[in-house]
Amino acid sequence: MRLIRNYTLLLLVIAGMFSCKKKDVIPEPLPDTSKEGMLVLHEGLFNQNNSSLNWLDLSTGEMSEDLFLKVNNRLLGDVANKMIAYGGKIYISVTTSSTVEIIHKKTFKSLQQLAFNYQNKSQQPRSLVGYKNSVFVTSYDGYVTEIDTTTLQIKSRLKVGKNPEGICEYNGDLYVANSGGLDAPNYDNTVLRLSTFPLAIQDTFVVGNNPIDVVSDSFGNIYVAKRGDYSNDPSELIKITPTGDIIPLGIPATTLSIQSDILYICFYDFNSGNAKVSTYNCTTQSTENDNFISGSNFTTLYGIIPFKTNEVIGLDAMNYTNSGYIRFFKNGQISKNFKVGLNPNSIIYYE
Repeated sequence: MRLIRNYTLLLLVIAGMFSCKKKDVIPEPLPDTSKEGMLVLHEGLFNQNNSSLNWLDLSTGEMSEDLFLKVNNRLLGDVANKMIAYGGKIYISVTTSSTVEIIHKKTFKSLQQLAFNYQNKSQQPRSLVGYKNSVFVTSYDGYVTEIDTTTLQIKSRLKVGKNPEGICEYNGDLYVANSGGLDAPNYDNTVLRLSTFPLAIQDTFVVGNNPIDVVSDSFGNIYVAKRGDYSNDPSELIKITPTGDIIPLGIPATTLSIQSDILYICFYDFNSGNAKVSTYNCTTQSTENDNFISGSNFTTLYGIIPFKTNEVIGLDAMNYTNSGYIRFFKNGQISKNFKVGLNPNSIIYYE
């Protein structure tokens, strides 16, 4: 009888252990996107399949990690390069995986994963911009691809130049920077102006070797970060005027962003590691502050994202192999820091 009682007790203990484990597996609640917060995209590391999405609650400073994995029960992919919000959806280019992930802006649920494989070749999508009922994507295979925002399917493609990177829209036209970076030292040196419906090349501007970023101001000027060859051919900010003139501005530039006609120019010296952020006033067409943010605030300056009035967010990649930081600056002075994931490169603000 004692043996039976002990055996029964053992079964009850084991059952209790399993029941406790079941109770402990409680799905983590989704972030409340009605509160002020930020969605942060991280590239991860090449060939590690560890791109990720985090949510930062700005009221509490709390971080929710690996949102895409938790919501969709699969990984986002390898090297997520850019993220934009457009029409209630979020579009993410995942370069090495050669996909564009489309997710719901509030629930983070995947709505579509588009394979970017054209003519049996991985396209490696890079940058994105939305216009009307389409999102346009540059890809390293030399194409711009149009995604229909209703059907979430690829609608059209256009061959442009070598390894197109940055893309922006002004007055219904697209401007595409062809870097040729994968063919170094035989870089491309062009920015193309495209019509949108249908996609077609309208103009070609020769701006110098390895153009990466393009942005537009409200006056119709297009600004280009021409990176050169990282050695003898230095990086420089180039302006394309509405009349098609190409004007070198003599300002070192590796990445660009713009808000209210103030251009934020990041310069990172890939050889020395020195960096700085300057500002350019597009209204007065002059440098506003040559050292708006000192590079001493960063380990590896990865970009600037305009935020609120007189406030920007700096992306710090921390030598590319450590957890990154997003650093808030007000009037050029650092105000707060948040540790995030590997190589943060894009932010979507919720308010």
